[in-house]
Amino acid sequence: MKKEEILEKARAEQSDEMEQHFNDKSMLWIIVALIVCCIVFSFTRFVQGRSVWDHVATINLAISVGSFYRCSKVKSYLYFFQGIAFGIAGVMFTLLYFAEFFGVWNGR
Repeated sequence: MKKEEILEKARAEQSDEMEQHFNDKSMLWIIVALIVCCIVFSFTRFVQGRSVWDHVATINLAISVGSFYRCSKVKSYLYFFQGIAFGIAGVMFTLLYFAEFFGVWNGR
């Protein structure tokens, strides 16, 4: 392999790593924006006396899915248990939302 070929291959790999880094950072900011919006909208609903369970369930389920994805890529039990915990919480908040929606339970 010639020197030019080695340099070209290294540049291509670095470009791929940089692109992956930017993709990861953009997903981080998408998640931060999602959480901030859910918090703001939940607060306004709470002040009006309306249900906030759907926003809380959305945040928990999104974190759960992200944790399971990380677990599949990194192979870490920490992310697996984090995914389980947030998944259970997300399902519970979803059930609370639908129970309140159908009038089975009043959370106030």
